[in-house]
Order: sequence, then C-alpha cells, then structure tokens
Amino acid sequence: MAEPALECIDVAKRYPDGAREIHAVRGVTLRVEAGSLTLLRGPSGCGKTTLLSLLGGMIAPSAGEIRVLGRSIVHLRDRHRAALRRDEVGFVFQELALVPEMTVDENLYLPLVPIGGPSAEDEARLAKRLSRIGLAQHRGTVAKRLSGGERQRVAILRALVLDPPILLLDEPTAHLDATSTSELLAWLDELRTETTHTGGQRTIVVATHDPRVIEHPGVDRIVPMEGGRIASRTDTLGQVAAP
Repeated sequence: MAEPALECIDVAKRYPDGAREIHAVRGVTLRVEAGSLTLLRGPSGCGKTTLLSLLGGMIAPSAGEIRVLGRSIVHLRDRHRAALRRDEVGFVFQELALVPEMTVDENLYLPLVPIGGPSAEDEARLAKRLSRIGLAQHRGTVAKRLSGGERQRVAILRALVLDPPILLLDEPTAHLDATSTSELLAWLDELRTETTHTGGQRTIVVATHDPRVIEHPGVDRIVPMEGGRIASRTDTLGQVAAP
C-alpha cells in the first residue's frame, strides 16, 4: 500500500479547563491518501478544526502518533515543526489571518521573509497565479479593501507560496456566496492536479460543515466527526465503513 500523505493513529488532544479537561479529539485513527481531496465534516465543536491543526503540525497531540509524508511529527522541536509547516504543509485558517493594512503582494511574501524574501522566480510564479484567480489588478490593494472571496483566494495563495504538497483549509467557504464557493472549489480541483516539489500531486484536506462543499463531485472522501471522534469513515464517496 502506498504511503499516505497524512496519518494519525489513536490521536487525542486534551485541554485543561480549570479543574477539568476538555477532550477535543478522542482516539482518532485516520489515513489521508496522497493526491486526494478529503473532507472533515461536522458541526462546530465536533473536533474537526482541532484534528486539522494536529495533522498540520500547528499543535501537538496529547497522545497518539501523527505522520506527515511518512515522517513522525509528534516529538519535533519547535524549529523543526515550523520548518514542516513552512515547506510541506500550507494551512488556511478560517479567519484567514491576513494583515489588513498590508497589500496583497506584501501578504503573499510574508512566508518568504525568513528565507530572505521573494526571488524573481517566486515573484513570477505568484504573478501568474494572481492572474489565474483574477487578482492581478489588486496586487497593490491593502487586504482590508478586498471582498471576502478575494481575501480567501489571497490566503490560499499565501499558503501555496512555497509549493507545499499538502494544503489544509478550515471552513474556507464560511463567508462566501454561491458564486465564490463554486469558483473556489473549481480552483481546488486544479490545485490537486499540480505536481509539487515532492514530485506528486497535492493533497487537500478541508474542515467544513457546508453542504455546498460536501456535495462537490471532486471530493474523494468524507470523514464525519462527532464528539471528537470519527462517527463513521467513508473511504470513497458513497462507501461507508465502521470507525
């Protein structure tokens, strides 16, 4: 069996809350195949955002094993975890985390600052992608003046600056209308087919409860979550197996 892009084994995440603990994720085991579009589905509070953050190395688990591209990330030091997030995993937060007073270009170049700023090749690649998503004319526009759909596209493009083989998105359509959602899903389909620096196609995982995303024909797998656990597991669309 081919190595999965992402894998977690009996993963748990607990947070202290006064005298008690909050169990955000409880004993989750999951494989995400390389090149797939996988959804973590469920209502607010079900654990999908926490699981997405665990898979992307944003937070460390309280228990269990997590592997990214076959490599365990559980015991990575902070600088190695940061390098993983920079080079291998693009993460798009629900709140997008753009700097409102910075221009589109400035926001896009932020991930490149620690490595000396954008090269001519970086600038050319980003310019081409901005043109593809209809934002070439907004390169000098500050982020706070963009529409919700435009900000979403910039946030995704920023996550792709270093061509990561894995892209994780938290509720990417939460504030988008039907047209913007359709355009975003079509773009995600394109991004999957790109060959990344690892030589394979991009793996995309989306945390969502939006039926417009769940019904998208490009989705390979839906993982329903409830109470911090996988409620049932769908290996391919329409084929449901026990957790």
